[in-house]
Amino acid sequence: MLIESIEAGLAATNGYVVADRLGGTAVIIDAPQDAGPGLVAKAKAWNTPVSYLLNTHAHWDHYWDNAAVLRLTGAKFGIHADSAPLLKLPQARMFGIAEEIEPSTPDFFLEEGTELTVGELRFEILHCPGHCPGSVVLFERRERVAFVGDVLFAGSIGRTDLPGGDQQLLLAGIHRKLLPLGDDVKVFSGHGPVTTLGRERQMNPFLQS
Repeated sequence: MLIESIEAGLAATNGYVVADRLGGTAVIIDAPQDAGPGLVAKAKAWNTPVSYLLNTHAHWDHYWDNAAVLRLTGAKFGIHADSAPLLKLPQARMFGIAEEIEPSTPDFFLEEGTELTVGELRFEILHCPGHCPGSVVLFERRERVAFVGDVLFAGSIGRTDLPGGDQQLLLAGIHRKLLPLGDDVKVFSGHGPVTTLGRERQMNPFLQS
């Protein structure tokens, strides 16, 4: 499994390009402002066509470069149905940003209990709302990695003061769906460094009973 991240945009958001192997197949997970071309270039360097663009949730800093990625790759775009309506809101303007975000339209919806195949990788879809309606975690069981968006961070959790936020719902999803995956699982978040579920179980102050 190949993983490359680019931190970009006003909110220092992580975008990821993931491939099963050199010469295999790739997926881009979240597309921060100005990160799209770099993520696509990395996939080309690996000789891995990008089959999918996935958004972990529909906050502006995670989907800013969606349209650029889709133009460059012809990938199919997936997001959870509960997040899709947020793509149509002028979110950047709501945060005082004058620039317009080029719109993107989903080709399919991510549903809990289903798997998305990317070459030899199998991503399980876990619905974990609370930070944002429709937030999902993408878990590859054999590789022991989870792409969690803004559900969980090293030492913190996603903010819940935005519309649709619910801290108790978010914590319930983390405890019921993420922590049981195993302490060895590597966590790739929407902001900040890579961590593990074991480290967060022991050290994250939001997860202590």
